[in-house]
Amino acid sequence: MKFSNLTRREFVAGSLLAFSSDGSFSALLPGAEPAQPLLKPVFEKIVCPWSPPHPRHDHQLIFPLDDDRLMLVWSEYYSTSKNPQTKPGQTGATDEVSCQISSLISQDRGRTWKDRRVLQPNRWKHNVKHPNLVRLSDSEILFSYVGWDSASARNVFMRRSLDNGETWEDEFQISEPGWYCNNADRALRLKSGRVLLPAHGPYAEKYIGGTGYRGGNLHSFVFYSDDGFRTWKRSTDSMTAPGRGCHEPTIVELEDGRLYCLMRNTNQRQYVSISEDQGDHWTQPQPTKLKSPESPALVKRIPTTGDLLVLWNNVASKSNWPRTPLTAAISSDEGKTWKHFQNIDNRPTHDAAYPSVTFVGDEALIAYYTRPTRWKRDSEVMLKIFKIEQFYV
Repeated sequence: MKFSNLTRREFVAGSLLAFSSDGSFSALLPGAEPAQPLLKPVFEKIVCPWSPPHPRHDHQLIFPLDDDRLMLVWSEYYSTSKNPQTKPGQTGATDEVSCQISSLISQDRGRTWKDRRVLQPNRWKHNVKHPNLVRLSDSEILFSYVGWDSASARNVFMRRSLDNGETWEDEFQISEPGWYCNNADRALRLKSGRVLLPAHGPYAEKYIGGTGYRGGNLHSFVFYSDDGFRTWKRSTDSMTAPGRGCHEPTIVELEDGRLYCLMRNTNQRQYVSISEDQGDHWTQPQPTKLKSPESPALVKRIPTTGDLLVLWNNVASKSNWPRTPLTAAISSDEGKTWKHFQNIDNRPTHDAAYPSVTFVGDEALIAYYTRPTRWKRDSEVMLKIFKIEQFYV
């Protein structure tokens, strides 16, 4: 590594390093958990590689269609230039550039993918991204996404399939006109049947989403439906914290029916809030012991063990960076404490963030965006598959 050629982000990410027992690098930035072991996947592959026509890929999820098929759904940015850049890292594909939502199918538990199609074309001035899928029955699926028109218009839309994703009904808007955002792989259906779609937006004049995002005052909340999809409400409470606020929430239902929500913020920790009424009211967010930059976590329940799995960037920072390592931890007491800290990706020269996870039998399929830290915005989707038992070593 030639330090004279490093960017500022590379220097920060690589300034304090240590070798793990397996010979790989592990970040030792201030506040980081030191030298966590690196889990070795049973399979790994970049499933959405960089290309000149498609210079950025992120915000992904993997959705089981049936016992044999998985569907990868992701935000696929595309170049509108007649002469697109031919080298990765040079396009600077920002959040606002053209993007559509595409899909691939796997019939071998994620090892190979084919049958690419555009699931949701872009009909907005900026783009469409942030997919979420929720199953209501063997044949009925809800598909939500965010369409972005302008600095003051970014709204949440939904479509329904009655034939297990083969075709989709006309879209409808579930958000009041305003500026909102979701993250991929965050929607969930509670035991009661209520469907939750975690969201966030800027707060102004006692209204979330009533103004364009200008760098602060972010509040998290949920859209929810008790009749599957026909009518949607917003939670009475929203969640925020000092600094830029709280955004990009991830929610899991606890065994006692309460909801546990982690959120991104600028206070060097993941913040947590609890709902005791299925998402309508929320407690004031409080810092957890999970050290974090301003990047999102993902929390889900492992079906085979009943424990909670959290994935996040395990290093304390007030900024968005570094977004490495990407770490996994387990909670056996419903989020009160976390143990078995192990890294999914700990390359100091690469970002690894915005994870999704799908459990298939005895395996966990973890997908996330990755890119060298010297790149600007161009990114690829990495898939790593682990045996669930590996999280307990």
